[in-house]
Amino acid sequence: AEEIKRQIETAGFPAFIKKQPKYLTLGAIDVERLKNTPVKSSEGSQQKCSKSTKGSTSTFAIDGMHCQSCVSNIESHVSALPAVNSVAVSLENRSAVVKYNAKLVTPDALRKAIEAISPGQYKVSLASECNSTQNSPTVCFLQKPRGSATSQPLTQETVINIDGMTCNSCVQSIEGVISKKPGVKCIRVSLANSTGIIEYDPLLTSPETLREA
Repeated sequence: AEEIKRQIETAGFPAFIKKQPKYLTLGAIDVERLKNTPVKSSEGSQQKCSKSTKGSTSTFAIDGMHCQSCVSNIESHVSALPAVNSVAVSLENRSAVVKYNAKLVTPDALRKAIEAISPGQYKVSLASECNSTQNSPTVCFLQKPRGSATSQPLTQETVINIDGMTCNSCVQSIEGVISKKPGVKCIRVSLANSTGIIEYDPLLTSPETLREA
């Protein structure tokens, strides 16, 4: 219950536990039945675990994420793919680490699947790929980033005061529109503070242009 509450708050909504879950209570008869129940062999479960450890892990660089909703959106869609074992998306690092069955899907197919997620604003590239099997060590293939660190454009930050917001839908609407503007790297809108913090490329846009937008 606490974990669910924390996830809801992470998504930007206030939450509290209205009713604590009732824990299972067993009577004397139930306890005796459990004691007398034969224990199944763990061989099957061990085989399942060994299968799940086989596979590949790829890290994708994702541009276009601007809030926790983007993270949840990508994680829910990618985790629903049959070949995917797990997915962890980081808004801070703008990346997604996907563990999957390499026999059923390729990194390029995963990249296209992420880019196809509505509203179709994500630009995805493969950052690294690791292949591992039960009897062999993990082998990683690192992709060179596009352009060197010295050629990356300068990023600046501006804070814009926003009056007129009344709910979280206003926040999502503003973040969704501004994040698609040329030169915008990241936007974080606060309903409580009536502000928008925007990271942008000064070669492509300006605070005044963003204010008008």
